[in-house]
Amino acid sequence: MPPQRRYISPTTVIIAGALFIFSSCGLTNSFYRLIRTRQSNEFDVLIFTQNWPVSVCLSWEAKQKTNTCSPGVNISSWTIHGIWPTKLGTLGPFFCNTSRPFDPDAIYGIQDRLEKQWSLIEKHKKHNMFWRHEWEKHGTCAAQLPQLSTEFTYFLQGLNWNSEYNVTTMLQESDIVPGKTYNISTIWSAVKKSIGKNPHLACFNDPVSKSSYLLEVRICFNKSLELVDCDGTKFENKWYFRRSQSLADANYTDCSLDTLVEYPLFIQQPPPTPTPIRPKQHFLIDMLKLIQLLAWATS
Repeated sequence: MPPQRRYISPTTVIIAGALFIFSSCGLTNSFYRLIRTRQSNEFDVLIFTQNWPVSVCLSWEAKQKTNTCSPGVNISSWTIHGIWPTKLGTLGPFFCNTSRPFDPDAIYGIQDRLEKQWSLIEKHKKHNMFWRHEWEKHGTCAAQLPQLSTEFTYFLQGLNWNSEYNVTTMLQESDIVPGKTYNISTIWSAVKKSIGKNPHLACFNDPVSKSSYLLEVRICFNKSLELVDCDGTKFENKWYFRRSQSLADANYTDCSLDTLVEYPLFIQQPPPTPTPIRPKQHFLIDMLKLIQLLAWATS
């Protein structure tokens, strides 16, 4: 008796084929993810980013009506946003070593300086969460360098650069001070004059008021921690290549080239709610009420 052929429905064939494809894709994706991870850890420059707290506050409050800024936070000095290892022509690398999570104890001895120089102005946000984000996203990639191999040395380098490359001083040397508006090329030229290299400038462009506020100054270092031009770096899907001496052609900024940029002086706080004042009653009326009360009590 000839063996009976087992019938396999088309549905079974489709399901089996789909499972095979998905499993193959999973292995392939894992393989390529491994390759990308290894490749993405490579970088060419370190971008040291400092921000102006007043503009940070304005951009934070513009995102949502309930967002407010912390009172008493340092708003008179440029603070640190981060040190970002960057591959020219692309973004990143990011999160290079998940086995090295942020450890608050590792920054013992410099935490007071970090709270002043690497601080948050956004209310209800914690400094530790900000530092954790910067270390795990960027610091673990910078740690490939011997000079930045630990959490302590990564943050300490940022503090030292913030003191050495003081943006307030750079701008003041070219008579650029808070509370006024400037052409962005004037600000860019002032920073370049001070450091001798091409920086990158970022602005907060308010969609409501259409005003442009100076937000960040970014300068670049090579792996020997020497200043270099920020040529070929990429920010938020925008390319910044040096094609000529003209700032407009070089695209070293996302700030408006057609209007003046504000270097804001202070944060405009909403006026306090007035406390209702109870009108004072006349002294004689108060005495009359007291006499009436005593007369009633003794009657």
